[in-house]
Amino acid sequence: MTETESDSMNFSIESWAESDYEKLVEHLKSIADEKYKKFNSSLIPDENPDFMFGVRMPQLRALGKEISKGNANSFLKVSSNKHYEERMLKGIVVGLIKTDNFEEFVSLCNLAVADINNWALCDCFCGGLKQVKMYKEDFFEYIKNYLNSDDVWKIRVALIVMLNYYLEDEYIDRVFERCDSIKSDHYYVNMAQAWLVATAFAKCEEQTRTYLLNNNLSRFTFNKAIQKCVESRRIDAETKLYLKSLKKS
Repeated sequence: MTETESDSMNFSIESWAESDYEKLVEHLKSIADEKYKKFNSSLIPDENPDFMFGVRMPQLRALGKEISKGNANSFLKVSSNKHYEERMLKGIVVGLIKTDNFEEFVSLCNLAVADINNWALCDCFCGGLKQVKMYKEDFFEYIKNYLNSDDVWKIRVALIVMLNYYLEDEYIDRVFERCDSIKSDHYYVNMAQAWLVATAFAKCEEQTRTYLLNNNLSRFTFNKAIQKCVESRRIDAETKLYLKSLKKS
């Protein structure tokens, strides 16, 4: 199937049936790229390649937007979490649904978060969750539930949500307090902490400088945060030299 033919398929459905979802899965298979699957699976070690099709993100985002033009909640009722792309598409659709209240928003978030088992699903979902801005303080309080979870992916969700939506003066001190309270040696949790701190340095430099001088981050996480700062194009050369001097041996 050509790209033009795949784009012409209509998934803006008002009442999803199992048969409609089966057609969607067949469509995902038809636009899959085996070479991309091999490349993408090499980047996501927590995902079983046997349950990946190999569909590129722009195509998944386009499908998500099309589904959201119909009855997205009806889609979610028949959706599956068997394949990586199905879970990714589910998270994209959740992020596009316009909710009427905070409870509905949280319920949808929990639906998507329950399917997250790797960094790619986590980061894509969090990046597309624009309605956080509508429920900012309430959701900031709510994600403490994720931070206090035994599920490392829920912890990462909370960190990436804070990275995307809460690195500003009103929240930054509380963000650092939460980041500092995490006791985990999981690689993708630690990398999320490091990424958060490096992004915070570019957005809230004064507060982040203070935090770097007094924190409880592991040596690995702290040094990764410094490394990410040094790699950033938003930080000048002189500051990078200072940051390098803080690295722990």
